[in-house]
Amino acid sequence: MLNSKEAQNKRLKLIWAGIFALILIGVNIFIFFMTRHWAMKNILAVIMGNILMVISASYLVFIYRTAKAVEGMAEEGLNSFYKRSSWILAGLLFVLPFFFIIWVPDSAHNWDFFQLYRNITTLKGASFSHLPFTQGYGDLSGLQYYLTYANQQFYAIILNRVFGPMTDFFPPIWAMTAVGAALTSASVLAMSNIVKTISEKKYALLFNVAAFGFWPFIIFGAQLYTDTASLPFVVFGLLFMVWALRAESLPKQILFWLLALVFIFVGYVIKPTVAIVLVAALIYLLLNKKWKQLLIVLPLLVVTFFATNSMAKAVIHSEPAFTETANARYNLPLLHWVTMSFAPDNKTGGYNHAVLEYSMSFEDKTARQTADRELLIDNLKQEGIGGFLRQLGRKIVYTWFNGDLNDFFYTYRHANPLINYFFDYTTWEPNPHVGNITGWLFTRTAQMLYWLALVPLMWYEIGLSLWRKRKTEWFILGLAVVGLAGFLLIWEANSRYLYNFTPIMVALASMGLVDFLKGRRAKKQEKEGASHANGKTR
Repeated sequence: MLNSKEAQNKRLKLIWAGIFALILIGVNIFIFFMTRHWAMKNILAVIMGNILMVISASYLVFIYRTAKAVEGMAEEGLNSFYKRSSWILAGLLFVLPFFFIIWVPDSAHNWDFFQLYRNITTLKGASFSHLPFTQGYGDLSGLQYYLTYANQQFYAIILNRVFGPMTDFFPPIWAMTAVGAALTSASVLAMSNIVKTISEKKYALLFNVAAFGFWPFIIFGAQLYTDTASLPFVVFGLLFMVWALRAESLPKQILFWLLALVFIFVGYVIKPTVAIVLVAALIYLLLNKKWKQLLIVLPLLVVTFFATNSMAKAVIHSEPAFTETANARYNLPLLHWVTMSFAPDNKTGGYNHAVLEYSMSFEDKTARQTADRELLIDNLKQEGIGGFLRQLGRKIVYTWFNGDLNDFFYTYRHANPLINYFFDYTTWEPNPHVGNITGWLFTRTAQMLYWLALVPLMWYEIGLSLWRKRKTEWFILGLAVVGLAGFLLIWEANSRYLYNFTPIMVALASMGLVDFLKGRRAKKQEKEGASHANGKTR
């Protein structure tokens, strides 16, 4: 006979198994109807896809069991497991992206990474002035692309000078994949170190286990675009902040804050959202009245900001094609991305080509700024409060309801013939509906299972971090994600824009699982204690 506890556990397992079975059946039915033309590759993709779904669900169970197991783990065993898990995680995050190496150049995509790759392999380190200047904004390419999107100039120069000259010897994509994988591996390990520093080693072990289940680390790790390149600047900037807050001597505090600020501001040049971590840290210092730390940070902040800003300008000015006159003529104003995201006909809150064409129809950046501001005001008046809230809802859905962060879309297509055969698919022109939609949809749903567990646990922990843990560094992590979420409500929506914060998100979710289990145990013990006390009084 089973006791009541065992019977309850068995019922819970059956309930979760039933839920997963229903999800699996629903996914298979949906994908069956979405697959218009069936061939052998689609049938095989169904088998592969269901295996991926089972693996994804099983891994979530493994994470859950790890969260329970680490609580009773002996120190010696914990040290051994943590060290081994760190080496395994680092190695796999470096090696596995090579299995997802990107086929380049790819005419099916004309988005930023492929634009950069085509141009640097053409220039081979030479000036961007050698690129043709294309007219018209239907298909931005050549020099006009970099003058329109000034945020790409610094990064493009670095890529061109580092990887461009390699073109004569071997395809730079191999070196770029190696760098992307190395940055991803180092960033995730640095996040593990942060978790270990601000909590305990056993929770860092749990983070290692959880991080390996997050597929975008592997898939985006093969693509050295700004999302991946900014990853270490977010995480190492945060790591040095934590070390500075924990340092006892003044020289160490100054050194770690200096390193943190350099990482943050260099990362800001690559992707501005990196600075959100610094804002969260400054708010933490203010709320907790850490005046000594603020006195150290503020002067260093001013110096490092102007130093890195001057460095970035010097790099850009070293490129003859990116003159101040050309930038003033062709740059988009920052307001463009806000205006674009709130266009009434923009059903996602993301990229909108009509607004791009409208903005670029004006003579220069100043005129575009005025036009975009007027268009934004007119659109907001036209939409009213209801339309504004609806657009915010669209942005939330487009940002937070893509559990794969659109990784297979943005990395389409892969050089690995197996990945390409089973999982690559695109509706992107000029080759619409090419590939295997069956496998592609299964990769999205398999990753969505992980995401459905991650996001609620992350927000649960953010709530705890902002209230109960506001005196700890968890407050910085939680507030940083809140800041990013708020920024993406205003800016162009895109789930990919979450990527450089995902190590923080995985850390928050794994700690959220720990705190949820602790809370459940505490309630259970309280209930049992009350029941026992009532029994005695009788």
